Amino acid sequence: MNYYHMTSLDRLNSISKFGLIPKNENNSKLINDTKIKVFFSEGFEGCIALFVDFDIVYNDIKCGNVILENEILANKVMESDNLKSFLGEGVYLQFDGTNIENERNFENGCTSKVILPGELNVCVLKSKNDNNIIFSRFEVIKYMMSKVNPEDIHYYGVFYENSPNFDEATKRIQGKVKRYYSKHFGEIEKYNSDYFLEYIPIVEFVDKYL
Repeated sequence: MNYYHMTSLDRLNSISKFGLIPKNENNSKLINDTKIKVFFSEGFEGCIALFVDFDIVYNDIKCGNVILENEILANKVMESDNLKSFLGEGVYLQFDGTNIENERNFENGCTSKVILPGELNVCVLKSKNDNNIIFSRFEVIKYMMSKVNPEDIHYYGVFYENSPNFDEATKRIQGKVKRYYSKHFGEIEKYNSDYFLEYIPIVEFVDKYL
């Protein structure tokens, strides 16, 4: 199983030296997750579910439907134009989850284990028509969406206190993803046939592209 971790470009140099170290940063705080972990999503399905949740939470905060206790983070949301400007440019990192116990669920997974640089790759899109690459997380997630039908996304994970009913969670997630797909159909569809995904070792990516 491939695991994916979304991060900003300005963190890649550090990650290429030290790997992914358990922390709690702004992405986790935005969805009120307080755990000190390495966070990840399982497969394209987990990435899609999490990204759609980020989009919903961001817009709810922006509209005043959700109030963040973290005033600095709340101000950052309000001063940004959209989710892309709030998160900033970044990438998806990929690593093999075979020997990693996911302590949570497929969407917002986590582990106490450090993921070493040698285990990490940067996701890049390559066009079938030229040699250009795209590494923006905002484009990679659209590629993932072009390969996954909402009906194929099913909630799974470990049982914990107040964990959701899996069937009900699946229906909620599929509904949210369908609405996102409908709103962004044109952006997603362009990646359906002319691009493919490759993984570049993080050290090689930093040396070549940063």
